[in-house]
Order: sequence, then structure tokens, then C-alpha cells
Amino acid sequence: MALSRRTLLVSGLAAAGAGLTSGCAGKPLDTLLTQAAQVPRTPATLTWWVSEIPSRKGPVVADLIIRAFERRHPQIRVRKSNALSATDSNRAAVTTQLAGASPTPDVYLGDTTWPAQFGSNSLALPLQTLLPKDFWDGYPAALRRVSEYRGAVYALPFFTDSAFLYYRKDLLAKHGRPVPRTWEELVRTARTVQRAGDAPYGFLWQGSVSESLTCNVAEFLADAEAPVLDGAGRVALGGAGAERAFAMMREFTETGVTPATVGTYVEADSQDAFTGGRGVFLRNWSYAWGNAADRSVSKVAGRVGVAPRPGFAGDGPRGVSCAGGWSNFVNPNSRHLGAAVAFARFCAGEEAQMILLKNAGVIPALDEVLSRPEARAVGDPTLTGVRQLHLVARPVQSPYYPEVSKALYTRANAVIGGRTTPAQAVRAARADIRTALEGRAL
Repeated sequence: MALSRRTLLVSGLAAAGAGLTSGCAGKPLDTLLTQAAQVPRTPATLTWWVSEIPSRKGPVVADLIIRAFERRHPQIRVRKSNALSATDSNRAAVTTQLAGASPTPDVYLGDTTWPAQFGSNSLALPLQTLLPKDFWDGYPAALRRVSEYRGAVYALPFFTDSAFLYYRKDLLAKHGRPVPRTWEELVRTARTVQRAGDAPYGFLWQGSVSESLTCNVAEFLADAEAPVLDGAGRVALGGAGAERAFAMMREFTETGVTPATVGTYVEADSQDAFTGGRGVFLRNWSYAWGNAADRSVSKVAGRVGVAPRPGFAGDGPRGVSCAGGWSNFVNPNSRHLGAAVAFARFCAGEEAQMILLKNAGVIPALDEVLSRPEARAVGDPTLTGVRQLHLVARPVQSPYYPEVSKALYTRANAVIGGRTTPAQAVRAARADIRTALEGRAL
């Protein structure tokens, strides 16, 4: 059932604007969608490309979900294909496999930044006509936006990552300081604690030349209400707001609030420094709570609090977080499209989302489960606090997003390291993003 990638591309883009009624000579899209709409009654075996899902209690979370699905659909078996844990290497590996028209994996777990790239290159089946009209009512609006490309849905939600501010409760209490609501207040508090010799670092975050830094940049830009792209997908980065965001990142290193080596930090580096007792504040994803509260790996367990990220002084937003996370995509060359769509929808549905809530160290994508008593019973403040956050999408609506991201993290890293000024970095990033959007290499 080899499928012409180019044919599906043309058909898929046409379908996005024409309600998926157009077809193609090699493999009519309507035929694929008809197959995808039918759950098979005969035996089928799926392959699910999935990386390790953090667990709270020990059971392998993916196995729990597979067993629950197989109880609902005893004619369908699901086998795991262990994916890489790093986003970029994971993307490269699955792209190589799918680009060769492989029928497996049937379903693959991918980052929320992938839909435009994978949809535009016909590596994912457009799914919106297979969903009820109210499907997205239960999920954050930002998650829907990052799952679409040109009006077509290419990914179904599974779990989210949200950014929080972790802080040392004991150190703030000792110095009589509240949890900061602005970045300016955070800098003052951090300097007070550092000068007293109670922590070598004030604020730990991720500044390496990687997607981790793009997430931080996107959040600081949102704090300053400075967009990267406009509604039409054209570059919009620029102006005083963007320069304020870049200047804040520079101020952290310039004042010593952030270690000079933050330009090499990914999530694990910043988390290790914080759980080792070397920082007052940490920006990290929701999963970091598990390690921070675990006495077997954290020197500060029991002394850590969690709050929404601060904003800039003034009337700007507070609690901004990138809409991170992982969603399931369906391989258009799967030999079991109906079973594959059924499994992807099951993962987005209530039963699988409750399994995540009770067993996984991640935030379920389905909003409704987060308000249940079981969410409070877990005792993870990121689960009960996530609905306070203001989720923002990264500029993922372009199939050239990896290059757009590179433009942001490369120029921001130069600012952090003092190799350029915030104004120069913003201008350079704007030029790089325009180049990226034209499909030219940086």
C-alpha cells in the first residue's frame, strides 16, 4: 500500500481548503479517510512509536494504556517501537522511516512542534474529518493551534508540558520575600539571597543552542507581548517588546543572577543544579516536580514551591508557558488506518487520560480530568496549577519551523553570552527568520 508522498501532499493541502473532498490518481485521499474511519473487525497489529513516558509509581505507563485499549478492542494488538527521548534525534529517526513510505510505525508519538512540517511533507494523515465537531472543546486552545497546518489537523493530543517557576520556600521565608510576580522582582530577590551566601545562583534556566532555548525565548517574548510571526505566518519579530525580552535574558547573566554557563544548559543541567541546592529559582517543565520532590535525588525535597512564571513589570501577562507536549500522529502508509486512528483517539480520550493522571509524571491533555478529585489526590501541584497558566504556541505554523527555531536560539544564545546586543540580536533573528520562511538555509 505504498502511497505517493507527493500525491498525498497535493491532496492533503487541497483537502485542507476544500473539506477533504478532493482525491488523487495514485491513492485517493477519500479512500484513505474512509479506511481510517472504520475500526476493523478482523485481527490487526499496530506498531506505536513511543518514547518512555515518565512514571509516578513504577508501572510502564505505555503498557497500561495499551492493555486498556486492547480490552476495548480485543481484535487489535499494539506493539511498542521504542523511540528516542531527545526531540530532535527522535524527529530525524522517524522522519527517515516515514519518508521511505514504510507502513510502520502505524502511530507515532511526536512533539507538538511537528504538525506543520510533517503535514506539509505528507508524513501524517489529516484527521479533522474523522473527529466530532466538538472534539477540541476539551483541550487547551493553544494545543489545537499547534496541531493544525493550513486548516488540517495532523496530531491528536496526548499529554502536555507546561513551564513553571520552581522556588526555594525556605530561602524566601528566611529573607521575608514573596514569590515574585515580575522578572524585576525575581532579580532583586535572587540578588538578596545570593549576597547573603545562601545560594550561588539566583535563577536557573535553559540557554543552550537548542529547542530548549527557543521555548524560553518564546515565553519571554510572550511576556513582552512581542509576536514572532503574524497571523498570516510572516515575520513580525521586532520593536521595543522584543528587545525587552532579549535584554532580560542578558541581564540575568550580566548581573550574575544566572550562571555564566547557562548558555550550555539544557533542562537536565538546570534541574540538577536546583535539586543540588545551588539555585533559588528554576524555570522548568512540569515533570521537574517529580525529581525536585524526590528525597532520593533532591537535596531540597520538601523545601520547594511551584508557581506560574512571572511577567514583566506593568500590565503584561503573568503565568505564560509554552504549549509543549506530545501528540499522536497517524502514518498515512499504515496498513491498518482504522485501527491506528482508533488507537490515537483512545490515547486522547478519557480512559487513557485518567491513566496518565494517576500513573504518569506528565500533565494529561484533556482539561476536564485536571479538575477531578483524583488530580488533587496525586499531590502534584503542577497538575492542579496548570489551569492557571496562559499557554502560548511557538511559531510552529511554518513547515520550516526547525529553521525558525534555530534563528531564535542562535541569536538569543549570543545575547546571553554577551557577544551581541539585544537590539542587534533581534534584527539578526528577524532577518534569519525571513530567510527560513522562504525555505532557504541559514
